[in-house]
Amino acid sequence: MKHTMLINAVHKEQKRMATVDEKGKLIEFNIEMSMKDHITGNIYKGKVLKVERGLQAAFVDYGGGKDGFLPLRDACPEFLTDQENGQSNNRPMLKAGQEIIVQAVREATGNKGALLTSYISLPGRYLVLLPNKPGTGISRKIDDEEDRQKIKNLMGQIRIPENMGFIVRTAGINRTKQEIFRDYQHLMRLWKEIKKKTDNISAPLIIYQETDFGVRSLRDYLTPEIEEIFIDDIDTFRKMRAYLKAIAPRNVKIIVSYKEKMPIFERFQLEEQIRIIYQERVELKSGGYIIINPTEAMITIDVNSGRGSNKRNIEETAFKTNTEACEEIARQLRLRDLGGLIVIDFIDMMEKKNVAEVEKSFKKALSLDRARIQLSRISKFGILELSRQKKQPTIQEISYITCPYCKGSGLRPSLEYAALGAFRKIESEAVRGIYSALKVSLPHEIASYILNQKRAELLSLESSFGLVLHISGSGEMPWDKIEIQQTIKEKDLTEPATETEPVLQEEEAPVALAETPAQENPAGGEIPVKKKRHRHRTRRRKPSDARPESVAAAVPAPEVPVKLENILPENNPVATTPETVAEVPLIQDPPAHSAPLLISPPESKESPQPESAEPIILDSDKPDNPEN
Repeated sequence: MKHTMLINAVHKEQKRMATVDEKGKLIEFNIEMSMKDHITGNIYKGKVLKVERGLQAAFVDYGGGKDGFLPLRDACPEFLTDQENGQSNNRPMLKAGQEIIVQAVREATGNKGALLTSYISLPGRYLVLLPNKPGTGISRKIDDEEDRQKIKNLMGQIRIPENMGFIVRTAGINRTKQEIFRDYQHLMRLWKEIKKKTDNISAPLIIYQETDFGVRSLRDYLTPEIEEIFIDDIDTFRKMRAYLKAIAPRNVKIIVSYKEKMPIFERFQLEEQIRIIYQERVELKSGGYIIINPTEAMITIDVNSGRGSNKRNIEETAFKTNTEACEEIARQLRLRDLGGLIVIDFIDMMEKKNVAEVEKSFKKALSLDRARIQLSRISKFGILELSRQKKQPTIQEISYITCPYCKGSGLRPSLEYAALGAFRKIESEAVRGIYSALKVSLPHEIASYILNQKRAELLSLESSFGLVLHISGSGEMPWDKIEIQQTIKEKDLTEPATETEPVLQEEEAPVALAETPAQENPAGGEIPVKKKRHRHRTRRRKPSDARPESVAAAVPAPEVPVKLENILPENNPVATTPETVAEVPLIQDPPAHSAPLLISPPESKESPQPESAEPIILDSDKPDNPEN
């Protein structure tokens, strides 16, 4: 089938490659963003920072943002040295501070650094040169025994150094000795330049960087089915043409410079197909669909019958939908470049022959993939597991960034939930009582909700705690974030005491009892009252004669109302607050009538007269008037 390769490199920020068939269906897709460095395949001179024997790995500083991870099994023997302390069972190991040559196998993702190896591999058009790993190999994609034997005989005619090896790529099928030998010479010259550069620099530093995007597309995606290559950028066109002229001169004529005004991808109607690559849901022709959901541990794919379900024959519907999904899943794996552990949940099928047929169809669809794949069988739960080689970040990881609002989850709190959470934070700051003002910044919608729906609560907070609330909206804040700026109250030394912490001062003005009638002296006049710090009783009193301990001796004087100075009765368990002092009765058992109570009352039935008409001295000090 005739295929066409399209290179869209007119924009320097983004370069794209696509391969389409005769019907215009997208077969292969790759993208490169200038803002993200592509390090897979790059060769560095690095320095060993430390060796973790428990992990059987070493951490290497290769010049990247994070230290690279080098498994000891991928450490070339020429870099291993004998250990003197004997802790490694006399086996050669890497040493901290040692300089080695490493190659990036996998990009750094999240908290993980780049995966490194010291076994260098230089891919060419038909061969992969292994400078420090002797041996020969042929791609597993070449499964025909006749083709494999033909390649072995051809490679036997090329003399390769003993300490080097090679692997014949799938593109090497049906190639002449001259074509393969030309590719081999190109790789050998490249390796000599790398070795020469390594001897003249100190670690950490990059030695070799992967080739241009267009050249790399030719090297990895050019197949015998491709008959035309259209390029819309003149510089990329020249680089690709020069590379193809050096590797396969007879194929130079298939490269064409695209000069039309209509964008090249729009000309071949690819934009809509590319847009589907970034979607979670992919529709099937039968009416079913598949859901692709990448996670941290694995990539899950769910197959659903959707509108294509047939209630009369469920088994037939499941088989038809699963068979159609096999081809589309294999295609999406290539287009999205999904790697790692992949789990597919097919629709349950009861007949074993249908299960075997679906497995066969899926294996055939995966044969077009250039990545290495390990495939299992469908379990009794309808689950199929496979592992696909991951060479670079997925298309989605290259093109997209994590949402700062949902952190990649695709979910965010509802308006009511976020607004109530913000109001609770404002409330928790207000009730502390130490702030005179709070300036709150919120997203516009949340700020509007609080100002309109929680207006009464905001006014209550302001009046209760004596503060000013200023709430404003911001269009740049994440959805569930809040910023609060506090202004602390200034301390006022003249501020009166609060109800919860009463302060009774000895020199305060006397407080008159509002509900207690004035007491009279038998000689005429009222008893002046004085507060004493040290008090004791001079005699026992009857319950009816109970008085506060701080009452002083009475002196004959004109009628003056009885007054107390913030005192409490001796036997009255009332809280010592200024408000309750005025409510304390002077006598514990007042009479039933409302006649005024006298300290020395006249004889009456309602108020019995005390034993002596002399005034009662409650304090050992002498009275203020010595004549009495």
